Amino acid sequence: MENVTLTAQARGPYAPGEAARLRILAEAKEAFGQRGYRGASLSEIAKAAGITQQGLLYHFGNKEKLLVAVLKDRDEEDLAGWPQKKLVGTEVLDAWDSVVERNVRFLGLVRLSHVLCAESTGDSHPARGFFLEHFDLGRTLLTAAFAEGVDAGELRPDIDYEALATQIIAMHEGLENQWLVDPEGVDILSLFKSYTRQVRTMISLTK
Repeated sequence: MENVTLTAQARGPYAPGEAARLRILAEAKEAFGQRGYRGASLSEIAKAAGITQQGLLYHFGNKEKLLVAVLKDRDEEDLAGWPQKKLVGTEVLDAWDSVVERNVRFLGLVRLSHVLCAESTGDSHPARGFFLEHFDLGRTLLTAAFAEGVDAGELRPDIDYEALATQIIAMHEGLENQWLVDPEGVDILSLFKSYTRQVRTMISLTK
């Protein structure tokens, strides 16, 4: 019983701190998604989170570190739904379809990524390195699975899979942009799945 009490006491100060951190992240996602990195202020984020600006800085240090934390949290949410096994061949397209299907339920998070990605085209933007790594990870996931499919004799060996990976990401990002502008008029899931079906037909050895 004594150990239980000590554990509860040890966790006591941590829980409110973690709750405050999560509130800050949630409000920062909303602010950055609506107004971009430069348009959103730490004072408005802190106020929305019910904390002082000094308290916000205690958790994240500065605005740039808060931005990085928001983006990492965004990526972790996507990767949490990614299969934990090695993907072979067109299995990676199944997983990508699932990502698009999941993202349809989180318009605000998708908008956040697109607003910040557009801003990060400037060399001095603090999110530039993050998005370079983000797209590189996407290409790596795709090309690794395609390479496994070629080795397994499932996929055509005469395809430039690095170029194809870039095209798949471009299709995903482009459809998301159109969907963000017109969520009711653009059936992003149907359109993306139609595209990946065409890709499967093109690259598969067995039709």
